[in-house]
Amino acid sequence: MDGLLNTPRGLGRAPHIIAALSVPVSEAGDIDFDVFAQDLERTAQYGIEPAVLMDTYQINHCTRDQQVKGLEITREVMNGRAFTAGVYVEDEIRGDGIEDIIRAYREKIEQLEQQYGACPIVFQTERLKHADASTVIRVYEGLAENSRGGLKAFELSPVFAPNGWMFPDDALIEILAGDKWAGAKHSSLDPSKEWALLRKIHRIGKKLYTGNDYDFASMIYYGSDALLGIATFMPDKFRELSDALQDGDLARYLDLGSRMEFLGRVAFQPPVPAYKHSAAMVKKMRGWYPTDDVLPGNPLRRDEAHREGLRKALEILEIPCA
Repeated sequence: MDGLLNTPRGLGRAPHIIAALSVPVSEAGDIDFDVFAQDLERTAQYGIEPAVLMDTYQINHCTRDQQVKGLEITREVMNGRAFTAGVYVEDEIRGDGIEDIIRAYREKIEQLEQQYGACPIVFQTERLKHADASTVIRVYEGLAENSRGGLKAFELSPVFAPNGWMFPDDALIEILAGDKWAGAKHSSLDPSKEWALLRKIHRIGKKLYTGNDYDFASMIYYGSDALLGIATFMPDKFRELSDALQDGDLARYLDLGSRMEFLGRVAFQPPVPAYKHSAAMVKKMRGWYPTDDVLPGNPLRRDEAHREGLRKALEILEIPCA
């Protein structure tokens, strides 16, 4: 049976939930780090681990100063509590060789671990988009050598960002078998791929963090943990969902999960990367952000019809909104 189906691991389990935080943007087009600090603390108070410098943070539209300031604020607010940070090196690779890619990753991981105390999650680079399995494995084994451990890999579909790609063959499983890796986040919005990966990752004793913002409740029920952009829209509801699972309340879990997934489907409709604007819209409606702007370099915006769709989804979740 194990070879055919995943056995539910849900009821009684406390899943590890991580929220990929968005960034509040002022009318002047800058990140409002005071509001960001409040969002960090709010997320942590619900028992949800924050993740910064992710695609939700609009990492590909941030300046280096905005990345560093975000890390400094996060380190200060979290004050020793765990947080995840993205290892995004797209603009930091100096040279065209494999060793140049490894060096860029190592330097960023060292900075995140030693200077900020973060738990790194390794973004894919567009440089490896068409690489074979052996090359990908070589890079990931090399970048992990000097890490303190606990790394997460990131399998990101190109529907989210141009640097994303699916790992070739079973390269990801071979990488995760190394002792420096805790698991991987999978973001494809394709449940069939994720089910197969969940079984393989569990067999080697590592964690799969679902990045499926449409079907996360079923993935969590069947044994996934979660690192989600949609979690920053509603960390309070993810606390409730986790509690329902741990309490063994299946009816409450299924009801709440389906209503939460509806918000995910509205927020992450094509073009998918525009969900960052959806996040800002929701947080403004919830009174958490003063504006619903995105960073100036981000060209993707939602329209007023989308805002009303989000409002309806919030009403279904019984979340008050302005």
